[in-house]
Amino acid sequence: MITERIFGEIKGIQVPEVTLHNAAGMEVSILAYGATIRSVIVPTTDGKRIDVCLGYDTIDEYLKNTGHFGASIGRFANRIGGAAFDLDGVHYSLAANTPPNHLHGGIHGWDTKIWNYTTDPEGNSVTFVCKSADMEEGYPGEVHAEAKFTVTEDNRMVIEYSAVTDKATPINMTNHWYFNMNGQASGDVLGHTLQLISEQITETDSGLVPTGKLLSVEGTPYDFRTPKVIGTDFATVRKLCTAGYDNNFVLGTPGEFKKFAVLTGDKTGLTMTGYTNMEAVQFYTGNHIHDRKGKANAEYHDMSGMCLEPHHYPDCVNKPDFPSAIVRPGEKYYHHTEFQFN
Repeated sequence: MITERIFGEIKGIQVPEVTLHNAAGMEVSILAYGATIRSVIVPTTDGKRIDVCLGYDTIDEYLKNTGHFGASIGRFANRIGGAAFDLDGVHYSLAANTPPNHLHGGIHGWDTKIWNYTTDPEGNSVTFVCKSADMEEGYPGEVHAEAKFTVTEDNRMVIEYSAVTDKATPINMTNHWYFNMNGQASGDVLGHTLQLISEQITETDSGLVPTGKLLSVEGTPYDFRTPKVIGTDFATVRKLCTAGYDNNFVLGTPGEFKKFAVLTGDKTGLTMTGYTNMEAVQFYTGNHIHDRKGKANAEYHDMSGMCLEPHHYPDCVNKPDFPSAIVRPGEKYYHHTEFQFN
């Protein structure tokens, strides 16, 4: 079942919210603003329903707060070093919105657009569409992008991103939803148990831009091949480079659909299993959420939620040895990620 309502307005333009329901009681709500996941309500084995997605109750809060909560990210997710790249002999300069680097598509990325949409009641899905103009945020080519969300009867949320272009351009989409398997108002995620099916991470500089080198996770705080409580090595990670985990984990062959993660809430036992066709995933422990109000006056702080963002490698446009994110006319970008809840 699909329901719709007007969530708010931006400069006189209405922003709809579309909610996908299944018979088991799962509900996923997505805003037309940024094709943003606002809530993911999941039924538990004891008959409760838990919202595992951080978010806000008004459109104004989405506009004023940082963190890309639940947003669909494009044209290029994660970082591009030096806010520039060369393609087919042409140099392109981008916004250095995290100086000196470029992050999540720039100042006015796709997360700031109001997307159009169509619903498919039979498929229990909604497809959002947007157009990105040639040289928007410095990127070449006019791109037509789609973001399709589906809720299945077995409590699976499916995200499919696709795009075509009229000029060669990098495309790297993901969703930046923060989740907490204990519930969106339940404290930090450090007690969660996580398995990441990954042998390597990309080494980064102090600005979290890959150096081009891959590092083995064996014997390091980044080894989640066997399920591990996130907080186990957290203090060590904070001393190494960042305020917590914010790392790109290598998953394998581009385009190959595979299981990449299993996450379990320590207070609920609720488990989420992730699958994707992308070759990498950014694991981020919400290190810069900072103090803010969320849905239903929930108190959010650092580590109140975490992200698993499947995508191409960060800065792959400047690293010829990394799998390519370049899409050319006549080709189609396609990203497929699923989150199974049980």
